Amino acid sequence: MENTKNHAYQKELFDRLRKSQSLKRAEECFARVIKGASWWLLEKRKPSLQDVEEVICRKCPLEKGLQRRKIKKCAKNILGVITRAAEEKTIIKFDCEEGLHGFVSAIAQADKIYGYVGGCYRKKDISTQILQIFSAFLDTIIKEAQKEMELSKLYETLRPRAIALSTVHTVHRLISSTLDFNELLPRIARLSLQIMRAQRCSIKLVDSKRKVLLPKVTVDLRQKNIRLKKVRVGRWAPGKAVKFGRPIRGRDYLATPLIDEDVIGVITLYDKLDKKPFTTFDQEIMSTLAEQAVIAIKNAQLYKEQEKLTMGTIKSLAKVLDTRAPGTYIPRTSFVKIAMAIGQQMHMDEDELKSLEYASILHDAGEIFVPEEVLAKPAKLTGEEYEMVKEHPAAGVAIIKHMKALKSATPIILYHHENYDGSGYPKGLKKDMIPLGARIMAVVSAFEAMITKKPYRVAKTLGEATEEIKANAGTQFDPKVVEAFLKVLKKKDIRALLEKELYGPGRAA
Repeated sequence: MENTKNHAYQKELFDRLRKSQSLKRAEECFARVIKGASWWLLEKRKPSLQDVEEVICRKCPLEKGLQRRKIKKCAKNILGVITRAAEEKTIIKFDCEEGLHGFVSAIAQADKIYGYVGGCYRKKDISTQILQIFSAFLDTIIKEAQKEMELSKLYETLRPRAIALSTVHTVHRLISSTLDFNELLPRIARLSLQIMRAQRCSIKLVDSKRKVLLPKVTVDLRQKNIRLKKVRVGRWAPGKAVKFGRPIRGRDYLATPLIDEDVIGVITLYDKLDKKPFTTFDQEIMSTLAEQAVIAIKNAQLYKEQEKLTMGTIKSLAKVLDTRAPGTYIPRTSFVKIAMAIGQQMHMDEDELKSLEYASILHDAGEIFVPEEVLAKPAKLTGEEYEMVKEHPAAGVAIIKHMKALKSATPIILYHHENYDGSGYPKGLKKDMIPLGARIMAVVSAFEAMITKKPYRVAKTLGEATEEIKANAGTQFDPKVVEAFLKVLKKKDIRALLEKELYGPGRAA
């Protein structure tokens, strides 16, 4: 292991020396003083005779005219000088068999020799003073290269930790910015690609039986159509990462397990953009990202379960209310879909849309407190009866006010009978004073009431109801909501669902 480290250090040191502008300038400078010398670097701690022949002797201008025997003798002579330079750790002059002058200096750090630098083939002798100056220059250049290596190592050590800290912050923002599971996983995949500068990222989650990894998202910058596949636990890099609960790394892939109390999934990266292999630093960074990603995923899963529970409670409540007068309190699927589609057209955010969905199901829940004979009365309501009807939004809010998850839906339920011109109830609010969700609900609930058959009147056709909504834009309804409603109603899937619910399959409005 020590030899491997020394070899790697030696290789990097000579790579830097070969590229060193300082060494090139020093050679150019001293070449003017030591004219005619040929410079060389010998990248061996203990060079062989053959190394000396190939690196030094073969460059000799006299080499072509020399006999093989003389080349060997010259190489042995230089090798002896190299040995002395290593022992004495100083620059040493020598004369070759042909009377040419040269010098050798060891490249060393403390007691360790990494190689040699020198010059040969000069006809005139080289003064000791010049060589001492060169030695001082060389020592400075070597220390400069070694310092660069130390800084590079320090950078490589600190970089993953800096990225890891940044990753914690970035994923924390991910956690707080979305609880939508389907939005969260692609974000984590794209973040992983960005940090690791990889070409593909796949996120798989363990199924309930813990035998298979189910693919959830793959982001591929190469734009290849890759079919998402299940992976058995224990197979391939993702399966092994899950089975053993630790990162599995190869040159072109890095699989990092997502570990909560147990392994819940795996993030796998493939193929770096720069074609370099994945490193231990990459592994460290991804382990940090995975820790944060698990928190985000668990939060999203818990939120999803809470949503299911809330929606189940809402539907159960609606069913209980509906037992009083079947078909009165549970809106059609199309009604909820139209309300949500308008909300999207009006650029409502995720939380606002969820509140709108809850309100869509329970908006008229308060009518349970209105006597049935009043709701079904075919004639005009008396003043007292109308006052009873006007109380139903507040009564609906009273039913759900103790459910924390429905708190944001209460303004929609309370004010969905307010009119845009201020003539509605219960507060007589107008225009933007009315919450957007309530303005949307006003249009959709009126539309549903018109197309639904009542005991006291015949249902309108879709066309008739649409025209009446348009006619009341700016008075009863927000014109912008009406505009969005008309766009939604033109959608084929919405239209088809409406016609199926109202008239049955195969019959148009």
